[in-house]
Amino acid sequence: MRTATRLILALAALILLTTTAFAAPGRYALVIGNSAYKNKPLKNPANDAKDMARTLERLGFDVQLKTDVSLRDMEEAIRLFGERLKRGGVGLFYYAGHGVQVQGVNYLVPVNSNVSSESDAKFECVDAGRVLGKMEDAGNELNIVILDACRNNPFTRSFRSAEQGLARMDAPTGSIVAYATAPNSVASDGKGTNGLYTKYLLQNITTPGIPIEEVFKRVRIGVMSETGKKQVPWESSSIAGYFYVAGQPQQPLAINASQASLQQRQQEQRLKEYLAGLEAEKRQVEQERAELARRRQQLDQEAAKKLAEAQAPQDKRLREQLAVLEAERRKLEQERMALEGARREAERMQAEQAAKAKQKASSVMVAGPGAGSVSVVGQQASVNVPKPWQAPQTPSPQPTQQQRPRVEDRAQVLNRLAGVWRIETQGPRNYPMLQLKPGGDTLYGTLVGEPRLVNRMELSGLAVEDGNLHVRLDIRRPPEEPFEPARLLRDLLNGQGQRRPGARRNQDSVDSQGGTRGTALVRTIECVGDLEGSKGAEIPLVCERVDAEARSQGNPRKEMGRMVRTDGLRGY
Repeated sequence: MRTATRLILALAALILLTTTAFAAPGRYALVIGNSAYKNKPLKNPANDAKDMARTLERLGFDVQLKTDVSLRDMEEAIRLFGERLKRGGVGLFYYAGHGVQVQGVNYLVPVNSNVSSESDAKFECVDAGRVLGKMEDAGNELNIVILDACRNNPFTRSFRSAEQGLARMDAPTGSIVAYATAPNSVASDGKGTNGLYTKYLLQNITTPGIPIEEVFKRVRIGVMSETGKKQVPWESSSIAGYFYVAGQPQQPLAINASQASLQQRQQEQRLKEYLAGLEAEKRQVEQERAELARRRQQLDQEAAKKLAEAQAPQDKRLREQLAVLEAERRKLEQERMALEGARREAERMQAEQAAKAKQKASSVMVAGPGAGSVSVVGQQASVNVPKPWQAPQTPSPQPTQQQRPRVEDRAQVLNRLAGVWRIETQGPRNYPMLQLKPGGDTLYGTLVGEPRLVNRMELSGLAVEDGNLHVRLDIRRPPEEPFEPARLLRDLLNGQGQRRPGARRNQDSVDSQGGTRGTALVRTIECVGDLEGSKGAEIPLVCERVDAEARSQGNPRKEMGRMVRTDGLRGY
């Protein structure tokens, strides 16, 4: 009998030495459930909080219940909860509702929060770390925090980050933090009257004789089994000892140690199997993803190959067309170079002919004050007429081919002369308008305007040389002219002598080339424009007669005038 008594006392002492159970003088709980949100309301958090409060009251907790509370009410309830924990004992905080994670900080969302961006969370929500801080400041024996708050973020559209669920928080010494799901994951709101996590928590928290860690382990197994391992509850613990929510075992722990150890090993084995299955599924998903990427790459290569095959005929035709165009371009370039060489040769020959014509004209000209020398080659004329302010001088030698303006400068001058010009002089004679058009290194001209004037005159010479524009006009009249007293008086004043009325005039006049032009040729006018003295759209001009009759009189009369552009102010 004494031996048995001693054995029992030894076993009791051993249990007291090896097992530390929390026998707190008081149990305090703060239970909050928020469902009535303006944005994304929830169905079960308020029910979860009420059921959890009733259960904790049956288990001996002094419960403070809050449902659908505002920010201010939540902060006040947490403050009062921290004051009560200073009495010692065990503290339990339960929250169900929306929770958000912003830059690694977890926030509990009141029902009246107005969050439009991530920066608003710290002003409109409650930092979950605030609860842990109050518990740590109280210095009581044990604290339990249960967060069933990992549902979808109601402010996803206004948040820059795409983080879901809550971030992991380290439990202070002597506390345990339980999450409805793993960090950065989303929990289910449940299909019944309670959330999925709270449903299994209510089922296991009232089981007597199991420590708090075993309660959460059984909850995890139930949630993983129902969700197919999609939701895995999580805990962070720093408690050293045993706490029995529903009371200690009826028999000494040492007596059922083998049975509890067997159950624990079985549960651990089941958990390992679940985790192994989860890892296998993860590997299978990764393999399927790699296979899909490989097949996508293969399909992309096949599509690119088919596209290249379909485009091959078009590419071939395009290359052939490009080759034909390149051959035509080379041919046109050769033709252009040949034309350029021919143009330069024609210019050289034209310059030589103009020089010869000038020499020939100067040999038959009659010298006199104001006389000039003229040579006509086709539609071009080269004139050397003294300026009105210059004294008559002996004609200087004609410029050589090297003295002509450069092609670039000449082309620029010709382009500036392009347009329609009106010839105005101090004399009574009217002139048609002159339309100029450059063509390479040559200037072409046409008489336009009033038909009566155009039919009377012919443009017999046109050239640009030595900074001057030379224009030669032949004026024709019918062979028989009626008697005109005004004309007779003008001829007398001009010193042309008396002429019989109705007589044939200049029947055998000599033209500027030295031949006869018939009775229709009356006179030839030579006009020289000073390009260097031009002012915008106006070129100074000097006109005089240069036909044989004028040379025979010895002193042709010069007329000062100008050429005025009629098609816009573009410079000369």
